[in-house]
Amino acid sequence: MDIKVKRRKSFILCLMMFFYLLYSPVYPLEIVTVKTQHGRSLKDSLRILDSAVNANKILNNQLSVKLAKRALEIAYTLKTDSAMAEAYKMMGIAYSPTEKDSSYFYSATALKIASKVHSVELRIPIIYNLAMLSDAAYNYKEAILLLDSSIRLATSVNDYSGISRAYNALGNINTDIHNYEGARQMYESALRVARKNTLYQQMGVALANLAKEEFEKDNIKSVLLQKEALGYLQKVKGTEEEMAYLFINMGNRFSNPDSALFYYKAAVDLGVNANLTKVMLGAYNNMTYSYLDKKDLAMAESCLKDHAIPLALKEADHDWLSSLYDTYADVYIAKNDPRSGLEMQKKALKERVKDYKQKASDQLRLLSALLDLKNKELIIQNEEKELLVQRSRLQRLEFWLVIAFFLVILSVFITLILQQRSRAKLQREQINSARRIIEMEENEKGRTARELHDLTGQLMMGIAGTVEEIEFPEKEIKSQIQAKIQELGAGIRRISHRMNRAMIEYFTFNELISGLCIDFNKLSGMSVQLDIPVEFTDLPNELVVHFYRITQELLTNAGKYAPKSQVVIAIKMEKDKLYLHYSDTGPGFLPGEKEKASMGIRNIFERTKLINGQAKLNSAPGKGTTWEIIFPVGPKNSVKNT
Repeated sequence: MDIKVKRRKSFILCLMMFFYLLYSPVYPLEIVTVKTQHGRSLKDSLRILDSAVNANKILNNQLSVKLAKRALEIAYTLKTDSAMAEAYKMMGIAYSPTEKDSSYFYSATALKIASKVHSVELRIPIIYNLAMLSDAAYNYKEAILLLDSSIRLATSVNDYSGISRAYNALGNINTDIHNYEGARQMYESALRVARKNTLYQQMGVALANLAKEEFEKDNIKSVLLQKEALGYLQKVKGTEEEMAYLFINMGNRFSNPDSALFYYKAAVDLGVNANLTKVMLGAYNNMTYSYLDKKDLAMAESCLKDHAIPLALKEADHDWLSSLYDTYADVYIAKNDPRSGLEMQKKALKERVKDYKQKASDQLRLLSALLDLKNKELIIQNEEKELLVQRSRLQRLEFWLVIAFFLVILSVFITLILQQRSRAKLQREQINSARRIIEMEENEKGRTARELHDLTGQLMMGIAGTVEEIEFPEKEIKSQIQAKIQELGAGIRRISHRMNRAMIEYFTFNELISGLCIDFNKLSGMSVQLDIPVEFTDLPNELVVHFYRITQELLTNAGKYAPKSQVVIAIKMEKDKLYLHYSDTGPGFLPGEKEKASMGIRNIFERTKLINGQAKLNSAPGKGTTWEIIFPVGPKNSVKNT
């Protein structure tokens, strides 16, 4: 797994950034604890509590629950259905992040009371919260139905904020089930409603959703969308969490580690100021990989050891502890300490098991609450005795089905994670091995080039001096010999220069390839036909080096195995892609057998893979050999980093 893929561990957490927060600031508990004899004052307290409960739901959940309980006390004092519906709604919202079964009970009770008093304004946020709880239970069908109902109710009372928020939630559900076209339509609908009614928070959330990698592959366009979203969110109070996750996503879009670190640090600052634990964990995790990119192992380890892991231990967040230990393993591998890396992998697996158990328990409680409420509705509609029997049977069946369901899900998740980790590790090792081998080859060629240049320079000077002192019968013969010696010296210098990677970067692309073919003609006597454009746009140095070495390898193989053949090399550039066509009229071979034994052919494939290119070999006995190689040229197609 490369770094970008690793970073996507934290990208899953960024999907949570769109849980809504209302605009009101956090209110001290003292404001709403004063009891009065006037009903109007108590109703005003309920409105203040409602804003405070929503504002603290994520930032300070314990305070949010405390405020909701205070609202319930006031509702019992008022003894009205509307006040009870308000209070139960607040209880449902306050418990939604931590105790989803309790949240469902209070929200369902609030919905019944709100329906009884025909309060559309109350039903909209209640139904939305129930939809989010169904989504958390993976009951997507129920969640979609509830959100559709929320949109219809919000439309009837011109609650445009509720409409846009529900569209964003529908987009998230469609993204979870990989219906990306449907998700895009929902996000665009949310953005359209928000723009029309100047709802800055909803505009920012919708744009941030549309900037996801699933909908915008271009990194530059994605970052522009995210910056626009950030501008809208900054206009609204209480959007620190959304902005922090935006900073993380923007950092993920930058391949330059310094640029990425700038945004991750901005996310950390927001997380510290707003007490956003998961934001800080995600940012520090990604900062680790950026420092690994920079080869700053001390800072990479500090992000985990001094910041992220202590914070995750304090919060008892097993999910993030598993991810952080897994990241720490990568740091140890970068430090050439595989034994410590293995210990970290073991810790990561233990924390992942704890996380699965905790999540399974939470899901089981929520599903039990859902099923319990549905069973109660059946009891009300049918005769009590028959329903009690059915309920007993249904509960047993549901219990075992839920247990079986979670066992299957747990097994599938563990299997997928282990398979993914194994594949990623193998891919990392293959790429690292290829890079090390090629780097060794480049170093060896550079050393050989320097020795060849130094040794032959002195030797050629000695030969030239000796020839100068010899008296030849004819001066013309002496001049010819001296000219040949000079030509030989110049040829050897060109060869040594092209063997040295540092010298390659001083030549233009055309000079490199043309000079290589000319030298090959002179040294081997073979005929090489080169078709190359006069000018090329600037190409990355890494790509030029790999292209040159691949061409060099092709000509070397031709000299070894097809010395009497006609070689044709054609190079062209089309739509940010560089094409290399090679063909010879040599004896050919069976590619499958040759690839296993030929280091040169393997080097061609490995170098092509390192620059995200494609290589296709065609050959058969008696039919010559052809290569078709494509080199991507562009900001997305830089050389792979590990």
